[in-house]
Amino acid sequence: MARYRLTPRRPVAQEEVVAGQTVALLALAIVALLVVGTNPFALLFVLPALHVWLWLPQVQRSHPLARLALFAVGLLGPAIVLFSLAWRFGLGLDAPWYLLELVVVGYVKTTPVLIVLAGAAAAAQLAAATVGRYAPYPDVRERGPRGPLRELVRLLVLGVRARRRAQQARLRATGS
Repeated sequence: MARYRLTPRRPVAQEEVVAGQTVALLALAIVALLVVGTNPFALLFVLPALHVWLWLPQVQRSHPLARLALFAVGLLGPAIVLFSLAWRFGLGLDAPWYLLELVVVGYVKTTPVLIVLAGAAAAAQLAAATVGRYAPYPDVRERGPRGPLRELVRLLVLGVRARRRAQQARLRATGS
C-alpha cells in the first residue's frame, strides 16, 4: 500500500531524477566528512559505496538488474560490518538486533547513530531512483486532499494563532 503523497503523479523527467541523485550523493559526501571527523577508520566502510554510487546517474538508462547490482555493491561496506559482528560473536542473523541493543543501552553514542541515519536516508533516496520510484515532491496542484491527521494539525495551529491574535488585540485595547 503506497502513501498517496509519495506516489508519482506524472512522468518524471530525467533531469529531476539526476537532481535527486545529486542531492543524495552530496548528502553522502557530508556523511563521509562527518565519518572522517568522528572515526577516520570507519571511512573504509563508506568510501566504496560513494565510489560505486557515483556511477548510478550514468547507468540510469541501462537494464534495471544492472542498476540494482550496482546499488547492491555499494551496500557491501555496511554488510561487511554486520557480517563481521555476526561471525566474530557467533550471532548469526541476530547481529542487527544486537547492534540495535548496543545503541539502546548507550554503548554506541548518539553521534554515530545520527550519521548512520543520515547515510541511510541518502541511500534510500538513491534506492528509490535506482528502481524507478523516485519523484520530486509534488507541486501544490498535484497534491491530494489532506488526511485526517494533517487536517487536525492544521485546525489546531489555526486555533492557536487565532487565540494569540485575540489575546494581543485585548492587550492593545486595554492599553497594557
